[in-house]
Amino acid sequence: MKNLTPMLLALAACDPYKIALGQGGDDDARLYADVYTWQCEERTETDITYYDGVFSYEVALEYAPDDLVTRKLPATGCTAGLDMFPSDAGSGGTDIPDGDSPSWANGDSSGALQLKSDGFYYDDVFGSVENCAYADDLIGEGTEITAAGVFSGARTPKAGTFDEVEISDYDEATGLVFGQSVDVSWTSEGWQDAWVQIRAESGGELVDSVTCNTGGNTAYSIDEDVWGLMNTAIEPDVTNLYVTVQNADTLTTEDGQKIEVVTRVIHAAVVN
Repeated sequence: MKNLTPMLLALAACDPYKIALGQGGDDDARLYADVYTWQCEERTETDITYYDGVFSYEVALEYAPDDLVTRKLPATGCTAGLDMFPSDAGSGGTDIPDGDSPSWANGDSSGALQLKSDGFYYDDVFGSVENCAYADDLIGEGTEITAAGVFSGARTPKAGTFDEVEISDYDEATGLVFGQSVDVSWTSEGWQDAWVQIRAESGGELVDSVTCNTGGNTAYSIDEDVWGLMNTAIEPDVTNLYVTVQNADTLTTEDGQKIEVVTRVIHAAVVN
């Protein structure tokens, strides 16, 4: 590769802000491929088998050079106030240079990522289609983005398996009751992390949350210590529960920018 230093210095003299984009040590972009699941069933003449099948599939891309909103899991235990599901790229969001029409592809499927706000691109791939495909079959080898400037070719990790989510004493008509002890369990293989999130929502918007790293375990108990992290001054319309497994990696482009790529499968116990 040619030594580009003289050219970079010349450009910096003209526009130091542009040349500084993404040249620091922090991550610059984040790509999510999120598959939401619900309980599906397979029927034969003699039996019914229940499993977690696909409810919806969403792809989101954030770009905020050296200024991404923190969405890291707590190393252990629980943290209050994390928004793990982006709806914008935060105050540092800016559009990707030369990324005029980012798109995604996954196996035989593809689509366009719509620019929703500065630095935030999103596609609700097929909405709440409730098609009951197996999540790992849908995700395959991961979701790749193209026409996204220097991030073109970035791909989210492949999926593991995730099934048999069970939630004790959960009423789908009302959601979680504040202070209620809830036991959650599931089966999974091939994932780096698992976490649960209590989500207090009003008007369909997140107003408070507690996110707990399960420490690699496939079961978790939501107890008084977890509830103690919630803001009791907030009176939400409903409190939902997400159980999530994820694989993540960080890729570096040729010009030194970093993009975090994340595949997640989310069992969403929600009140619609």
